[in-house]
Amino acid sequence: MKNNLRKILAAALVAAMVFIMMPVMTTQAAGETWVSAGNGWHYLQGTDVKVQIANNMIRISGTGSIPDCDYWKLYECPWHTSSCEYLMIDSTITSIGKYAFYGMENIKNVFISTSTFIEDRNAFQGIAYKPVFRITDEGETTRMIGTIPYTSYDSIKAFAQSNSMGAAYILDDNKKAAAFQESVNPTICNVYSASDEKAPWTNVDDNGNGNVATPICRLAASNADPSYKVSAQIRYQGEACYQAYAAFIEDYTFGVTFNLVVEKNQKVLNYTDTQMQYTFTIPNQLRQAGRSFRLLAIGSGVVNIYDDLDTVDGTITFATNAPTTAYALVYK
Repeated sequence: MKNNLRKILAAALVAAMVFIMMPVMTTQAAGETWVSAGNGWHYLQGTDVKVQIANNMIRISGTGSIPDCDYWKLYECPWHTSSCEYLMIDSTITSIGKYAFYGMENIKNVFISTSTFIEDRNAFQGIAYKPVFRITDEGETTRMIGTIPYTSYDSIKAFAQSNSMGAAYILDDNKKAAAFQESVNPTICNVYSASDEKAPWTNVDDNGNGNVATPICRLAASNADPSYKVSAQIRYQGEACYQAYAAFIEDYTFGVTFNLVVEKNQKVLNYTDTQMQYTFTIPNQLRQAGRSFRLLAIGSGVVNIYDDLDTVDGTITFATNAPTTAYALVYK
């Protein structure tokens, strides 16, 4: 089998990738209208989803989704004029739509469960700086993107991985907190157990925990060159990437995704003059005797497939002249 197989993406898939990667200004669909019932209560027409705004708290309950908010008509969401500092989202709420709480700078504390999808990071963009997210374990909901499972808990970790708001995340216990923090590389910042006396229930520290990066990719020994800088981050990707991976995963099982960046003379190299070999360290939880690995890489209108060039169980070595991109590690 050839080491590097280039497969052209279907035109529809390319279009979908371009569309999903573009900023989207959403519009509410017909029937997604909030009706005031008085006394701080609002109902989402045609559902049992309801909102109560009282005592410095916005509470959303019922069964179903918080729909996307129209970026240009945020005032149509009943809570957007509220000055409440607390937001409680019941575990029966299945998902939080785009721009749902966008720009609500007074919200300092968010209560959310692992069973609720965050559809887009902009759902909480612009809330108070250094907010606290209390994440309770209520199980996970799974969506399948082809054969790739993507869970509600994955969506929360994907939201937390950038942490541009300086947020803190408080989970049920030490084990859950550690798993949440270590789900990506570099690790997520400011993650605590509810039982931890250092948990910042009110004031989030400037220098909390996390943000630890472990080197996971390097130039292979066969072509080591100190003038190159190679760095990789295990990250959750956007839905378009998962769709592309799912189209070419074949009979392999999805493992993890990562971004690889190669630099020389402080310049990012999307392409190199010749193919160079790179060695990626396989995460411990994916290693198993007899298991074979390959990489799927997003290219310009293509998905590149790389088979393993080495015989070491804990690594995968591959050759490419287009190194800087997003990869999926898959196995069988």
